[in-house]
Amino acid sequence: MGNEISVIIPVWNGEAYIGEAVESVLRQGVRKTEIIVVDDGSDDASARIAEDLGCHIIKQENGGAASARNLGLTHADGNLILFLDSDDRLTEGALDSLLLPLRQDEGLSAVFAKAVDFISPELNSDEAAGLLPRTAPYDGILPGCSLIRRKVFDVIGSFDSTLKGGETIDWMMKLRASGLQTMKIDTVTLERRLHLNNTGRKARREELKSYAALLRKKMQK
Repeated sequence: MGNEISVIIPVWNGEAYIGEAVESVLRQGVRKTEIIVVDDGSDDASARIAEDLGCHIIKQENGGAASARNLGLTHADGNLILFLDSDDRLTEGALDSLLLPLRQDEGLSAVFAKAVDFISPELNSDEAAGLLPRTAPYDGILPGCSLIRRKVFDVIGSFDSTLKGGETIDWMMKLRASGLQTMKIDTVTLERRLHLNNTGRKARREELKSYAALLRKKMQK
């Protein structure tokens, strides 16, 4: 029999944190879980670290997180998919919390949980001062805060790798427009690391521009 859950982790030059990300999945203790790490053209030891921890490694030329997630999907054996960024961590019991509603209700297509921010401990006080973590748990979309049935991607498609930012928002808008049933839970399943090289933080302006463009496009339909 195949795996129940596929955890897909894109990584680009993430050797500093990829080990913690993978270990947070290994600690979940959920049977029939595979970890797929997609090396997005790294020139550091990211892939070797993940491979040493038992992950299935896939390599591609640098194409961004969206294309890496899409490639991981093509190799996923699980009926349920969770995406995790290579610098973040799952909380204890995260997979169990996300999995339970899906086991109880076959009509659910996805379950969404919450995230908390933390400042990466290697930063000094000056480096950490401008990061401004959120002070309370917040709703998450992707990655790390959701468990999604594999068949959902067959219905609404994968991530749009042509977008420079906002591919997650674009995908979520498609999910909501599809009418598929989803659920939110109040459990925190993700610890989101804040550090000096956060891709999301660097691309926030581009993300917001893409979000605005996507909203305009939707309103024009």
